[in-house]
Amino acid sequence: MSETKKSTETESGVFAKIKDSYAPALFSTGLRKAAVLFTARSLNSLVSLLFSLIAGRILTVEDHGIFSQAMARIVIIQALTEVGLQYSLVRFLTPALSRSDSQDAAGIVRASLQLKMYAFLITGAACLIVMVFTMISPSLGKMGVPSFLLPEYRPDAVIVYWFIFLGGFGLSILSYLDAVMVSHDSFFRLSAWLPSISAVRIFLLIFLALMEGGEISAEHVIFAFAFGPYISVILYFFLFPASFFFRKAPHDSWKLWMKNLFQYNLWIVAASFFSILSDWMEVLLIGKPADTGLYNAARMPMQGFLILLATMQSILLPRFSKLEGAAQFEAFFRKIYKYLIPGSFIFLPGFAIFTWFIPAWYGPEYVTSVKIFYILYPNFLLRLFFAPLGTALFALDKPRLIAIEAGLRMVTGLSLNLILIPNYGIFGAAWASLFSQFSGWIFLIFVYYGFFKRGLFPGEKDKAAQ
Repeated sequence: MSETKKSTETESGVFAKIKDSYAPALFSTGLRKAAVLFTARSLNSLVSLLFSLIAGRILTVEDHGIFSQAMARIVIIQALTEVGLQYSLVRFLTPALSRSDSQDAAGIVRASLQLKMYAFLITGAACLIVMVFTMISPSLGKMGVPSFLLPEYRPDAVIVYWFIFLGGFGLSILSYLDAVMVSHDSFFRLSAWLPSISAVRIFLLIFLALMEGGEISAEHVIFAFAFGPYISVILYFFLFPASFFFRKAPHDSWKLWMKNLFQYNLWIVAASFFSILSDWMEVLLIGKPADTGLYNAARMPMQGFLILLATMQSILLPRFSKLEGAAQFEAFFRKIYKYLIPGSFIFLPGFAIFTWFIPAWYGPEYVTSVKIFYILYPNFLLRLFFAPLGTALFALDKPRLIAIEAGLRMVTGLSLNLILIPNYGIFGAAWASLFSQFSGWIFLIFVYYGFFKRGLFPGEKDKAAQ
């Protein structure tokens, strides 16, 4: 047997042991703790939705579009600078802490911080290039470079790009600190901290409004959204000891964990990036800020659905982790859809509620958003039906399949948007958003058909036949 094969089998064995020790450590949390954490996450999501609603109400349609485009870029920067640590840190740090293995825990933390630093530097360098390219784009245009290859130039564009980079990195810090608390089973302290994140943004926005005499622009809202997380980081260390992050780790330990985390996180980073890019594709490609503002107002209910999707994941993931084999998963899926299909009818009144709310809250200039909403709302509803399939893949340790599914949605969305937006504008973007999801959903159906039929996922070989 070659050294490479031996190394691969050894690493697979290590991950298998870690997975076995991880499951009971993570999912033995009592119902009370889980309920407290879920309530805190939901409250933070609702306050975040409130921030978006306030921003949309006080901004002009064009400024609302600029803010929406900035948010799309912020969450992309977040996905890149998280480098998958929001998942893998919990997975590997939890069992190390449950074993009271302080040396291993210190190695994981040191390696994760090192990865985050590299992500910060690489992403920061890329953003810096974009900033410079934006500054010289007028000169490049005069030299004959096609306009579609150049970023839009505005006097404040460089400042906005700087806010976007810092905002995305700030969100990645929050998810990292969140994962550390979850690994320590500190659910009550986490529940006390989480709602502060969005609340700080609202306070910053109010402060800026008072300072500017009520004259709020997109740049003010972007600043509040981007820098709120850094204040929340300070609040975090009133609840959690900062000394934990400074514990010394043996060189061999954290070097090994650097390699392990990088290998494990590769597919998770790809899945997160593809998924976020797919979700925000239309906002990035519409182009005109005013049209983007109208489109984003129609997407507003999506934030509410994200709360539901997070709820489903928090409830289903512990149950999925206890299942073994295709038969058990198939039986559990039947139970889920037995309640999910009839339960989805309670969302049908949303067609009437949101079509009234959007123009009532944002103003009559957002009437076009209602027409966009009619196309997008079925998209949101259908996501509820396919969410359990994606969640189960996490429990089955199949990040590669999750990345492929998200990648299919992204490629399909990009292709459809490039065709439909030039011809049909924001209505084309809405149809592209709806139809692009089907490629990922069809792939999930194909994946589970093979799993339920043969007990194997794509790319796996039947060990009994070998």
